[in-house]
Amino acid sequence: MLATAPVRSSNPDHGIVSSPGGEPAGHATSPSATAGFSHEWEERYRESTHLSIWPWSDLVSLTHRHASPKAGFRRVLELGCGAGANIPFYLALGCEYHAIEGSLSIVRTLRGSFPDIASQLLCGDFTFALPQTDASIDLVVDRASITHNDTLSVKAALRHAARVLRPGGKFIGVDWFSTEHEDSQRGTAVDAHTRRDIDSRNFGGVGQVHFSDEAHLLSLFSAAGFEIEVLQHKVHDHRIGGHGAHFASWNLVAVKG
Repeated sequence: MLATAPVRSSNPDHGIVSSPGGEPAGHATSPSATAGFSHEWEERYRESTHLSIWPWSDLVSLTHRHASPKAGFRRVLELGCGAGANIPFYLALGCEYHAIEGSLSIVRTLRGSFPDIASQLLCGDFTFALPQTDASIDLVVDRASITHNDTLSVKAALRHAARVLRPGGKFIGVDWFSTEHEDSQRGTAVDAHTRRDIDSRNFGGVGQVHFSDEAHLLSLFSAAGFEIEVLQHKVHDHRIGGHGAHFASWNLVAVKG
């Protein structure tokens, strides 16, 4: 079992990474102006929306091809696990699964659903810090969680991920939103790559959304000490149904040097 240390969330309502009993172990003030779990997601989970429960097929494929437990990637940390869609997949593989999620409401629910790993499902802000010790994780996974932050927070999350990964450990990112997405210029600009207050089917009521192009992704990961070994650009054009939506995002696998 991995050793962990308390991590404070930037939202005083979240407190220190919470105990398996479901209540925060303490209280905290905001550590920086750049880190902070979006309160919009706590509202979505409390209202039982955005409750995906099936493993994401892209994440399943990338794990089997590039970071399976048979290849030595057994200790898994998911950043922003949400409603736990990927938990059964990694448990079925025999992985030692850990997660940090900003919504206390959904973490409480997950601890009830997965009591055997309740102590490994933590509430906290992964843009501020991670509780795992240095080089203790084989694989960090993220499905469209980090990409719901501004650029400074994205950079911070990648630095923290690199710290907890062992040398040769990998990061799998799924659905990092692309600048080719139809919503990439909607809403209010936060910085050159981040928008908020997007009134759309995809991003209505979810706070900040970060949009990347290839050069931006290469820069972000290189700065954090990663080398991207797989980079896929996905475009979905809904020709019939889906109101003609144009969805674009990135999947990637990166290796810690």
